Amino acid sequence: MHVIIDYREKSSGLQKPLAAHFTVVVKKISYGDYLINGRITVERKTARDFLLSIIDLRLFKQAVSLKKYCSTPLLLIEGNPYATGLDFDQKAIKGAILSVQCNWQIPIIFSHSKEDSVEILAMIGRQDAVATNVVHMRGGYRPKKLKNKQLYLLQGLPDIGPKLAHRLLDHFKSAFRVMCATIEELMEVEGVGQTRACKIREVLDCENMPSG
Repeated sequence: MHVIIDYREKSSGLQKPLAAHFTVVVKKISYGDYLINGRITVERKTARDFLLSIIDLRLFKQAVSLKKYCSTPLLLIEGNPYATGLDFDQKAIKGAILSVQCNWQIPIIFSHSKEDSVEILAMIGRQDAVATNVVHMRGGYRPKKLKNKQLYLLQGLPDIGPKLAHRLLDHFKSAFRVMCATIEELMEVEGVGQTRACKIREVLDCENMPSG
């Protein structure tokens, strides 16, 4: 497992304990604070910083970027945002949490301490490493209408859910054109950032090597 830690997180105190679980590299990350296994982007905030980011609207700008440019974004809140000692409306806190989870579909994980954060990040890395070695076969639903078959096909691409499948089909007009699109052309579709586009092209372009 490997993790890239944004250089601005060096003062967090998590780098050394994370080295017991990951191969650690510290450098600038465009979005988020931790990039786990090259796939999962974690934005870490202490409870106090979470509240301050609501006040200066930084939280919502970050949520937009995480959702747009990161394939699997997560928000990790360290500490209890309702018990920071700051004079803050609890309804506003709850509203911000719901906004991140519902409007941007970014999961929020709460940790009790730095030690708990390290354990959570390590668990995320281990579960991701296991998941990448498992091929999940889609079963059950089998669409009958042509458009639904096209959407079903597109949802088999990396990190493409129902909404992005619709956007891709609306933009390119056919599943075949999606499959032939370049990285730059894929990035023209809202929600398909460079990371997603590269993953799609990697899956479509990689030659299958004979087993055995």
